[in-house]
Amino acid sequence: MTQGTADRRGRDEGQRPEDLAWRVRTLDPRTAPRRGGARAPAPTAYVADRLIVSGAQAGAADLGSLQDVAGRRGWTVEVEEADLADARLLGQADLAGDAREALALGSSFAVRLVAARDSVAPAPDAWELLEGFRALAGESKLRLSLDHVVVATPGIGGSPFTDPHPFTDPHPFTDPHPFTDPHPFTDPHPFTDPHPATGLTEYGVPGWGGRSAVAWVGPRPERRHAAGRSVLQTKDGVARPVVAVMDTGTGAHPWLGPDVVLRDPAVLGVPVGPFPVLPPAADPEDGGMAGSPLTGGLDPAAGHGTFIAGIVHQVCPDAVVLSCRLYGGVGVIAESDLLRGLRRLLLLHVLGLAGHAGHVPVDVLNLSLGYYHERPEDALFDSPFGSVLEALRRQGVAVVVSAGNHGDPRPLFPAAFAPAVAGSPPAVVPPSQLDDVPPVVSVGALNPDGTTALFSNDGPWVTCLRPGAAVVSTLPTPTDGSRTASRSLPGARSGEERSTLDPDAFAGGFGVWSGTSFAAPVLAGELAAALLEARASGAVTTSSLSDPAERRAATWAAITATTGLSR
Repeated sequence: MTQGTADRRGRDEGQRPEDLAWRVRTLDPRTAPRRGGARAPAPTAYVADRLIVSGAQAGAADLGSLQDVAGRRGWTVEVEEADLADARLLGQADLAGDAREALALGSSFAVRLVAARDSVAPAPDAWELLEGFRALAGESKLRLSLDHVVVATPGIGGSPFTDPHPFTDPHPFTDPHPFTDPHPFTDPHPFTDPHPATGLTEYGVPGWGGRSAVAWVGPRPERRHAAGRSVLQTKDGVARPVVAVMDTGTGAHPWLGPDVVLRDPAVLGVPVGPFPVLPPAADPEDGGMAGSPLTGGLDPAAGHGTFIAGIVHQVCPDAVVLSCRLYGGVGVIAESDLLRGLRRLLLLHVLGLAGHAGHVPVDVLNLSLGYYHERPEDALFDSPFGSVLEALRRQGVAVVVSAGNHGDPRPLFPAAFAPAVAGSPPAVVPPSQLDDVPPVVSVGALNPDGTTALFSNDGPWVTCLRPGAAVVSTLPTPTDGSRTASRSLPGARSGEERSTLDPDAFAGGFGVWSGTSFAAPVLAGELAAALLEARASGAVTTSSLSDPAERRAATWAAITATTGLSR
């Protein structure tokens, strides 16, 4: 596998949370403008000066009508350079027509709204332009959507639950909220005004499921299949399942060497993950203190990707984790940047299917993130996010996502792209919604005793439950936050130090954490194990792995075997 050797400095600068924060706006249903006849939107957070354009028929040359509507408000529309660069990248790929058609399904690009330098026009507002365009353009072939703010299993500022508590000690990013104040997802804040379920806060406390150090005394996970000629094959020539984890990256850990984790993969020399490499102190999988570099305190999502990679490795030691840097320690990304990473992953997968050197097909994609849509019915039927996930699924990739940590039935995306299920074992409702394309699978969280975690979102779109509260997994060994032991003194022996627990020092390499972020990779590991078993037994042949239809069938069989879900 080709590692990400391209120079990432200066790429995708909008990825940095500090650069994104001032551009984010809350959609307030009470004051948001809307076109005639449209119902009030639900709350969400979005990038104020950017829209996403999608649809197989839409291209950069088709923006004239949008430009006209923007011009009436004193704004111009410019295609994001990063997406133009990706279009050029796609042009370099040597692919057959059917492969290019597969990539077209997931195509989209972002446009930036810009006010003239000397203009007296108000600051650009993507929601105002979107509603104005829909009112005036009528049936346009342009499909436009907000550039939503997506967070690591979202809505509670630093989900999964962290220590210090993300609501009260103080807010994990800044005080006030770094993107909007009031909270970008609900107003009043769902946990403090008044707090609707006080038990939710317990999961953020060390000893009650919050991120904290723990000792591991058992053996390391043992692979059943001996190493082959490459990290992607067993000794018997069986293809190891590849689990793509698009998250914060993967840090240093004895379990997670290059034979287990392929870090920062590149497609045609360009990193799949759009988030830039940061200096060690700010790297979420190293120092983990980008949000508070002068005062300390680990970022809410510091170690998030390493924790997820460790869960996959525990469940399926023979799997290979493809670790892509999607967002930093604050755990926030713009939807357009997420889409960019997913499109690159799709290209990597399609090139791998076609046998291009240095590229590998992906078997399972884990996404522990999401957002609440202002009009959920639009997300279901007209979403660039849903389209790129469908493109991956049509190419045989199993897509596993977390259900969310609000204890809320409101549809969370991408989890709500999963089909409604009912019964035991679960079945899709109605069955006519699916053909041979495997569905998005959404995962809620269980407590250690098998009860459903209080924080776990629920609805007919939640496919299954897996352990997600007080889970033990890997954390980067260099990570050591600013919290210290409450007592420390010299020991009786030479060089010995006695102390109480240091809750955010992870030199031991293991920790406890809670969130549906960690229930999803449990299922991802189970799917990988089921796929490997089918390959090792000969039920799925090596020759069939280059055929998307065969991959779809194998993925559906693995989903049924692990969740009981049927069509």
